[in-house]
Amino acid sequence: MKTRLPCLALACALASGALFAQAPATPAAAATPEYPDFYTGESGKAPKGIDFVQAIKVSAPAYCSEIQGDTTVTFQAPGMTQAKAFCWQQPPPAKPSPPEGLWRRVKRALFGGEPPTPPAKPSPWGHDAAVADLKLDAAGSGSFVFPADQFPNGPITIRIHAKDEGKKQDICELQLFNRGGVVWNQGIPKADPPAATGMTLLFADDFAGPLSISPDGKNARYPAHKTGGGDFSGWIFSDPAGGNDPFGQAGTWLRIHASKKPGTKGRSGILSSIRGDGSGVSATPPCYFECRFVAQSAPGTWPAFWTLTKGTIGMDKAAPEYEAVKKAGCDELDIIEAYGGYGPKNPNSGGNYCIVSHFWSQPKPAWHEPKGADGKPNPLYKPHSAVVDTLALGGKSSWSWTFHTYGLLITETDTVYYFDGSEVLRHPTGPVSKTQPTWFLVNYAIGGISGWQIDLERYGNQSDMWVDYIRVYQGERK
Repeated sequence: MKTRLPCLALACALASGALFAQAPATPAAAATPEYPDFYTGESGKAPKGIDFVQAIKVSAPAYCSEIQGDTTVTFQAPGMTQAKAFCWQQPPPAKPSPPEGLWRRVKRALFGGEPPTPPAKPSPWGHDAAVADLKLDAAGSGSFVFPADQFPNGPITIRIHAKDEGKKQDICELQLFNRGGVVWNQGIPKADPPAATGMTLLFADDFAGPLSISPDGKNARYPAHKTGGGDFSGWIFSDPAGGNDPFGQAGTWLRIHASKKPGTKGRSGILSSIRGDGSGVSATPPCYFECRFVAQSAPGTWPAFWTLTKGTIGMDKAAPEYEAVKKAGCDELDIIEAYGGYGPKNPNSGGNYCIVSHFWSQPKPAWHEPKGADGKPNPLYKPHSAVVDTLALGGKSSWSWTFHTYGLLITETDTVYYFDGSEVLRHPTGPVSKTQPTWFLVNYAIGGISGWQIDLERYGNQSDMWVDYIRVYQGERK
């Protein structure tokens, strides 16, 4: 079962975008802002998120809607005086090296010298592009043209940042689906991930075709609830039955659309990889799990990709080994749990997300605690949780700005977590993970047992998580 993570207290200590650092004013220009802490204030003593208010409300285009071509974004931010907007953009096409002049070639031939300097290579991760820099009118109104054809095809997020003359500020993440744009970095890569080199591909889903989801997974690929029970979202995990389907498919992406109609408890979605009878996708070590997705950062949003050991799911209670398996406990490995929202009583986690390994209903491994029973440092101690700062890794972009890949390798000796191919946490593999199959879940919880407040009113009580692909490997690495 999911619990609120102990590392959440750390997740608020983050870095994020400098909202009003100098940036190019022309559309699609690469921005290079620094990322200071939003929440300490000049004195370093301001409560987290106290300067944030929800002021921005976009009137066009509609939240979670489709766009194509030049699109006018219109919004109001009462009380704010200036605004900037950013969107993650694919790398520009590589430019050929300029031809070397005749005299320079002759000079080098006669007198030597350095060869011509090649042009700087663009980052393969893409870059944060500034698309607007505005002074708002007396009512806080503003608009700008977003050149959608210059940005990635598919799910994108325009981030509007606004501030007043003092310290008040706001961030609004406008999720859109770009019907045009540049096809870039989408779908399952042709190459296997380095962490799974030599393993056999056990399962892959790039969500390019019709979805296969049912309430309990019968006659489908995925169950739409947490197998074994324990749905935990404040907005209820729903399924395709009953006209309350949160799942959709567009291009090469799965869409989990969280929404709350007036008079309802709201809906969102989770996918489990095994069914109640134990059938489905699970893997034994050595194995590797990977998912690529993007989701919105807003109060209450809680996207996650995680695994559980199989335990007694699908076992006959009369089986001789049933009781032993039941008593063994369960390993829960949270590959990513991201918590959205800025302002008081919100996580203010920015580009940070949490990793935690839980060892439920079993003796904790010898390396689990930092101190021994005598209070002295435990020489065997290995951290089993981490707060990952995405703004310091890879392309330096947050989990809500663009797609990222989250991976987990389980071997007989080590459990290793990855962000965009980079190792971010390693600890010894737990006893249960060594002996039981592991299965995966991907979900877009809204509030619930995380304990964070839900406030998606300005977004029309809707939000999207887009999953590009999932793949699972098994077998010895080479």
